[in-house]
Amino acid sequence: MDEKDRARFFSKVDKDGPTVTHVDGLGPCWLWTAATADGYGYVSVGGRMLLAHRLSWKIHNGPIPAGMCILHRCDVPACVNPAHLFLGTQLDNIRDRDAKKRHVPSPGEHHGRAKLTDAKVVEIRTLYAMGGVSQRALAKRFGVAHSRISDIVLRKRWGHI
Repeated sequence: MDEKDRARFFSKVDKDGPTVTHVDGLGPCWLWTAATADGYGYVSVGGRMLLAHRLSWKIHNGPIPAGMCILHRCDVPACVNPAHLFLGTQLDNIRDRDAKKRHVPSPGEHHGRAKLTDAKVVEIRTLYAMGGVSQRALAKRFGVAHSRISDIVLRKRWGHI
């Protein structure tokens, strides 16, 4: 990365904007002001799109070891302040997310891998309660595993309905 790329990078960083978050003893967030997706900054360097916080790490700390992630202490995806960034594995990232209670799984049909809708779950429970149909038959009819039907009927899954 040459000086032109560094200057371009820093021209897109707001070190003292009105919405900065402070991390105790580490100063304010430096917010990425250019292209973002899902809150994370993106920058093109040498024809490659890079996450801005990863580029910030490289500028301030050198190469990122293979397989490592750059995590945020501040939990602000657009932050590129090197004092707010730290190295970690994907497992470290998951543990950090869970410890900070940032993971809220989507319930029911809003979950990205849901095969059923709320209406189908109600139908499954109704059909089973009426009798005359086995859980295995319901599983085949709705295209899910027998264990899933059992969990639905026993309200171990889809409990919000």
